[in-house]
Amino acid sequence: MEIRAPHPSELDEMLELMCRAFDLDVELARDIFYSDPFFDLLHRRVVVERGKVISCLTVVPGTFALGDARIPIAGIAGVATDEAFRRRGYAGALLRDTIRWLYENRSPLSMLYPFSARYYRKFGWEIASVEWTCEIPSALLPPYSESRFVRPYHAGDIEHLRRLHDIHLHNTPGSFEREPARWQWILRQKYQVVVADFHGNVEGYMIYDVQTGRNRVEVRDFIFITSRAQRALTGYLSSGNLAETIGVYAPVYRVQQWTTWLTDNDDQLLQQVQGALRPTYMLRIIHLPTLIERLRPHWRRWQGAVRIVVDDSFVPGGKQQVILTGDENAKPAKVSDWAGGSVQVWSQIVGGYLTPSEAFSAGLITVSQPAVAEVLDDLFPKYHPFTTLAERF
Repeated sequence: MEIRAPHPSELDEMLELMCRAFDLDVELARDIFYSDPFFDLLHRRVVVERGKVISCLTVVPGTFALGDARIPIAGIAGVATDEAFRRRGYAGALLRDTIRWLYENRSPLSMLYPFSARYYRKFGWEIASVEWTCEIPSALLPPYSESRFVRPYHAGDIEHLRRLHDIHLHNTPGSFEREPARWQWILRQKYQVVVADFHGNVEGYMIYDVQTGRNRVEVRDFIFITSRAQRALTGYLSSGNLAETIGVYAPVYRVQQWTTWLTDNDDQLLQQVQGALRPTYMLRIIHLPTLIERLRPHWRRWQGAVRIVVDDSFVPGGKQQVILTGDENAKPAKVSDWAGGSVQVWSQIVGGYLTPSEAFSAGLITVSQPAVAEVLDDLFPKYHPFTTLAERF
């Protein structure tokens, strides 16, 4: 058995394996596979047995935004194993080798959208984001008058979209920076894009997918910087001309913006609303020292020192540890304060999903003294992280 990057001659075999696993049309998927702006043979990983590709995955590079910090992240996508070779540990071996490869390359953090949280938890990933999903009849949404300012996207609008997303990124931790290649990837998909343009001032935009067969619109990006732009885009969805049902995915703190409904509708329409909270992505610390250096902008003015110990059986020595200080050049002679726990829990903490005090209270980490958890709360604040559908891999 070999685990490595595929040879160019094996790419079609890898593509066909992925299509069988995810029930995709090979010809339709081929263009997406080979035109990926982040295409890199080294970011494709395969298990080869007797000359046959039997398992594969793709590493998707990106930059994760948490407060003032910008963290290179290794997304894991397209994990697939040939049906005849499943339940033999090939995917697990591939994940372990990928963790090793990422660690050797000092990758700070990894992310994936799991088919089974339980499965990936065994390899160190843990849930680090929860979103609110809802199906809303379009007739319930108010037909705001500002909807008249919504128009189709034009190629010259790309700078407006970048500007608006940068503002959104500052206010929505746990999202991705969008470099030109990522914007190119998003906009070449077969989605609709509209902007809220108030006499030349573009204050919001929306990317959505019209699912004609289901009479449904799926909102993939809903970005605004003013309340009138929010009303404009919401009113545009309310027209009923797009679809009977609007599918929404939002961070938990943005639920309220979707709950202003017309209340003079009959009960049957109101009863069609369906909503739920659900986990989205999982995070995993890979190389702790590199991650801490990337997070250092959060505590530049902090004067203390705490040793962080992360138990991780997949890295050399079975654990990683660093000393947190506000000054990257500080080398304290003795550090008596410490906090320790599993890679899964620390991944939730650094990702802003769980505070150190919450983890300590729940018995998920140990600390030298209770006050250490409170100190760490200021260094690892809670963010309620969220990624929009448009940027998921």
